[in-house]
Amino acid sequence: MNNSNPADPPSYPPSIPSVPWTPRDVTWGLVVFVLWVLFLLVASLLGEQLALPVDVGLVVIFGEAVLLVPVWYFTVYKYRAGWRNLGLQGFHLAAVGVGCGLMILSFVFNAMYAALLALFDLQIQPDIELIFDATAYPLALLFGGVVVAPFVEEVFFRGFIFTGLIQKWAWKKAALVSAGLFAFAHFVPTSFLPIFILGLIFAFLYRASGSIWPAILMHMLTNAVALGVVYAASQGWLPMP
Repeated sequence: MNNSNPADPPSYPPSIPSVPWTPRDVTWGLVVFVLWVLFLLVASLLGEQLALPVDVGLVVIFGEAVLLVPVWYFTVYKYRAGWRNLGLQGFHLAAVGVGCGLMILSFVFNAMYAALLALFDLQIQPDIELIFDATAYPLALLFGGVVVAPFVEEVFFRGFIFTGLIQKWAWKKAALVSAGLFAFAHFVPTSFLPIFILGLIFAFLYRASGSIWPAILMHMLTNAVALGVVYAASQGWLPMP
């Protein structure tokens, strides 16, 4: 992070640098992603059928972390790119302030959207209150959801996909596509719009700061609030509706 005087010339340009991987590499990375998700679904179904002791908390950590493999292959291995090319570099603290402001707006929108869904007896994340009942390692699930998932997903969807698409498209179009893929990847129709908006916010923060760290931090904040409330409710600390 750079804590220099605001009047000083910026040390980190507020733009995304050109990267060597292409939209074709992004497509292959998405193919690997889809195959991995299908494998996890099949493994999960088999685990249920065979009554195997598969814990959701450990699956979240392992399932998310594996997504770094295609990113590594199509960037570091194939093109000898550095992790800085994926946006893992310093940023100005002002980006965090902008991110917090945008996240407040996002939370307000989510509250209004949840109220609208409630009129039709729907939820943004159906049955999310049951997630901690399915794990013997709630702290592992919290760590996976609050730390591992935001880091890996931002590296994959913003650091890899978004920057790869920018090599061919304008950043706004690349942001729309990457945000759409990000929302689809969560497989919950009622949560598509809120997650899509988050994807746009994260892409904007990356472009504005030249770093994906602000997006990672805001992603962590979002997941921490959501999972923290659910965990507190699962422990009886908060009433569930």
